[in-house]
Order: sequence, then structure tokens, then C-alpha cells
Amino acid sequence: MVARFGEQRLRFDVVSGNEENSGMFCHSYFSRLSLVIIAAVLVTVAPLVATVRGNEYGSRQASPKGLAGILELIYRQKYDEAITRLEQILEKDPANGEALTYMATASLYQERNFTKAQKEFEQAFSVGGGATFFVTHSHERFSTGDAVDYCRGWLHLRADGVEFVPIDSTHAFKLKYAEVEEFKKNRLSKTVFHIKVGGKSQNLRGRSNSDLEPLLIIALYKRFAQN
Repeated sequence: MVARFGEQRLRFDVVSGNEENSGMFCHSYFSRLSLVIIAAVLVTVAPLVATVRGNEYGSRQASPKGLAGILELIYRQKYDEAITRLEQILEKDPANGEALTYMATASLYQERNFTKAQKEFEQAFSVGGGATFFVTHSHERFSTGDAVDYCRGWLHLRADGVEFVPIDSTHAFKLKYAEVEEFKKNRLSKTVFHIKVGGKSQNLRGRSNSDLEPLLIIALYKRFAQN
């Protein structure tokens, strides 16, 4: 039997019961067996490490296999690469809701076509996906100036509610639609919107820094919350 570990070949030969060589054989056999076990463990753990890596960049924990790393590419503004990988997934599974969602996200930030994005997010929602946006979350009381204390992350709108997954802090939150008291554009800024829960507002700004992005997010929130 032959097993591979990196570039090394491990060969296990059937041997006769020669007592003179039995001690050497046992030592060699168990050393090689240990390497095979290590290789098997690495093969098992590697996909788990990739999934955790994907979650560092805001992937939802329930993201289907094959989507780990997509949001990392979008975060790094490697839109073409993200779209190519998503096209490969959708070629095999055209109704993959999360893949359709991330495709709409990548296209939105690449093209800045908000009308097209709304249609694509709604299509994704109809097959189990939703909408995902890269946002800045301010930790300060709202003002018209730039936020100094803030974090960045992904805002996910899905059938079960709203979730913010930060990439550089612990200020995450997950809400059911029934818990949201207010989801509106801020009066003092055209590019900022807030989500009010328990009397406290979470102020957010989309990556595009366009006044159209909060309008899109609010429209999709209203659409998804009704279902």
C-alpha cells in the first residue's frame, strides 16, 4: 500500500516473520503509521481552518460550502476574482441563495448600479439568500463629522433578521425584525442610516459613501421584514 504526505512516499511492504528484522520493522512501521495519521488529521482540519478564516471576514456561519473567502475578496476590492468564483458556484447550483447574494454585493460595489443591485438582492432573497453590505459602524453619538471611534464589517439582511459581523472589533449584533424599533436614514447626513433597538441607535455608513446606498438598504429591509 502507498500513501503520500507532501512530497514523501511511504511504502508499507508485506514482510515475513523474520525475528532478526522484526524490531526494526516495528519501529519503522509505527513511525510511518504516525505520519499517515498526521496527514489524515491535516486533511480533516484544513477545511475547518478555511471556514474560520472566511468567518474572520464576515461570512455568515451558515454559509454553504465553497463560499468561504468570497467576502474576503470583496473586502479587498478584488471584485473580478470574487465574481469569477461565484460564477463557478452558480454554474453548478443556479439557485444558491448565498452565492447570488454575494454576487449582487460584488457587482454593486464594482458597478455602483443601485437599481440593478436591488433587483439582484430581491432575486437572491426569493431563493433563500438576501442582501449583504460592507459598512462602517460608528461607536460615537451621531454627528455630521467623520467618525473617529468605529469598526467595519458586513451587514446581512436575511429572512430571519439583521446581522452585523465586524471584521476588526467585537461590536457584533444580530436582531430579529420584530426587535427593530427603527430602521431609517439619518436626518443630518444623506449617507448614514441607523438601526434603533432598545432605545439605542446603531449608526452605519455604506462602503460607496453614496446617499443611494442607505436608501437601497432601507428599501430591502422593508421588503424582507414583510415576509
